[in-house]
Amino acid sequence: MAETEDERKPLLEEGKQEKQDDEAFDSMNYDARKLVTFSVFLNFAGTVWLKPSLWKMMGVLMCIAASVSLSVALLVKEPAKLDVAKFSQVSTFLEVVVGLLLGFFLSSSVQRWYDCTNGFLELFDAIRTLHMQLNAFGVPKQRLQMCLRYCVVSAFCLDDDLIASAMEPQERSEFLASRWANHTEEDENAALAGWTDETKSLGKLLPSEQRVLAQIEDPAQTLWVWVTSLLTRLSADGQVPGMATPTYGRIIQIAEQAYGGIRSVRASIRVQPPYVHVQMMAALVLVNNIINAINVGVTSGVTVSICFARLHSTAAHHVGAETVSHSLQDLAVAVILSTVGPFLYQALLEVAVCIAQPFSNASDEKAAGRIPTRKLLRNLEKDLRDIEFMSSHLPWWQQPYFKLP
Repeated sequence: MAETEDERKPLLEEGKQEKQDDEAFDSMNYDARKLVTFSVFLNFAGTVWLKPSLWKMMGVLMCIAASVSLSVALLVKEPAKLDVAKFSQVSTFLEVVVGLLLGFFLSSSVQRWYDCTNGFLELFDAIRTLHMQLNAFGVPKQRLQMCLRYCVVSAFCLDDDLIASAMEPQERSEFLASRWANHTEEDENAALAGWTDETKSLGKLLPSEQRVLAQIEDPAQTLWVWVTSLLTRLSADGQVPGMATPTYGRIIQIAEQAYGGIRSVRASIRVQPPYVHVQMMAALVLVNNIINAINVGVTSGVTVSICFARLHSTAAHHVGAETVSHSLQDLAVAVILSTVGPFLYQALLEVAVCIAQPFSNASDEKAAGRIPTRKLLRNLEKDLRDIEFMSSHLPWWQQPYFKLP
């Protein structure tokens, strides 16, 4: 008995770990009440502040500012005569345009993110509804589980296709070629093991099915040809109401709802804002950041030169304390305005890009803007198992059948 418990223990721990992973933080699972407290500064997981590209850009801008400052301090003979306010005027003009374009792009990206997420949820809800309908008619388990296998495989293929779309061409080809290994079992019993073993997936194919789908460019959509054909076969065999009945039309409508969810996900990812708009926006953000970096560099260079002139001033070239204080004040204002502003604009651009491409990081479901599709798929499989369990444990009545087996 002890040996049996030892054999079960890893499976129990694995199941517990999966449950903890499902309850863990992601871009859709967080406590909104903490957003109005100072704890918002304590948790940076899944935020743009952990993206290396943001800090790399700020490092480049700091190098530009340091280079300009050094050039001004060494090459300009009378830096005090430079009017550094001119650079601030150019930056102020660009910030208005940049803010407008960034706001439009961010709003569009958020809307596309919601459309993509709603498309997934529509697909999953249709699969759950189809399961309940077929259970209500007492469809034989073999055909019921076959139908749901195709539905779940379709959802996994959709997720794989979206992840692959964010990869480089060579990496994409290798990923799509290897994905079938995770969705194929050698015999039907192994393919159906997921109904009794929660550590295994319901989305499994037989080798003969996999060979057919491997020839299809978009198996996520075309799998529903098999699903609708199987539903029609059930109708022809009398296991669900006939094709001339409204009930059959309702079942096909559920399949069409799932197909529509897939199309919605595809459209929200593939149809992006016009490149002419986003290219101009990104270019203006970079230009504005560079101008602000030059502004900080010129101001700091002038301030350093004035401070050195104050230390080595003579009677003929006297630099007063008032001049130094004004220069330090200009430097403080320039550092605040020309550092915080570009940093926030660059961060907003990073946020918009993360939301616009929610599948760019395939390995991390907690990445910024990532839609936790694997978690949603695990929830779908769990719901399907629960529906199957409930239909097999009816309390006071026998399972009804549209056609007795």
